Amino acid sequence: MPQTQHHNRSAGLRTLAVLLCMVVTACTTTPTLQDASGIEHTPLQGESGDIVVVVFSSTDCPIANAMAPDLERAHSEARDADARFYLVHARRDLTADPVRAHAKKYALTMPVLIDRNHALVKALNASVTPEAVVLQFTGPDEYDVVYQGSVNNLYSSVGNRRKEITEFHLRDAIRTTAEGTPPTVKHRPPFGCYIERTP
Repeated sequence: MPQTQHHNRSAGLRTLAVLLCMVVTACTTTPTLQDASGIEHTPLQGESGDIVVVVFSSTDCPIANAMAPDLERAHSEARDADARFYLVHARRDLTADPVRAHAKKYALTMPVLIDRNHALVKALNASVTPEAVVLQFTGPDEYDVVYQGSVNNLYSSVGNRRKEITEFHLRDAIRTTAEGTPPTVKHRPPFGCYIERTP
């Protein structure tokens, strides 16, 4: 096929793809969530090299709340690494006031999002709180999940809490990814309170 003809065909296919994306909603399903201040965030949008950390949590899960100090330290490390960090509450009935009160009580300074329709829960296949996900973008709005699972080893089962954390899974994943070496262990089973998904 002549080069000009091939170029015209490629351009036509790209145009068709754009037109399809204008009418097919699946092409524009990147979750946009509001934080407790009403500011919109798009955790799954980024450019090549971006690192995004998402931690699913809950205002009333004792296991998630016990990990709040370590989550704030992980947020600080992510900020130092120029990574974005989001705490996400996945509850349909949750309003902004208790979210703000919870963040203040536990001294959490990262953006706290409310995923009422579980758009982000479903996109990242989260199952419990707390559950951490570290993304590294490979191109515009394209990413790899370089780590998903437990935040640390504070808990191993119900009622079985260590005196102190000895393994910092999320913080290690943030650090190694920022250093250019994604974690060798990409998944650790999270333990916490189950997320009751919306239909």
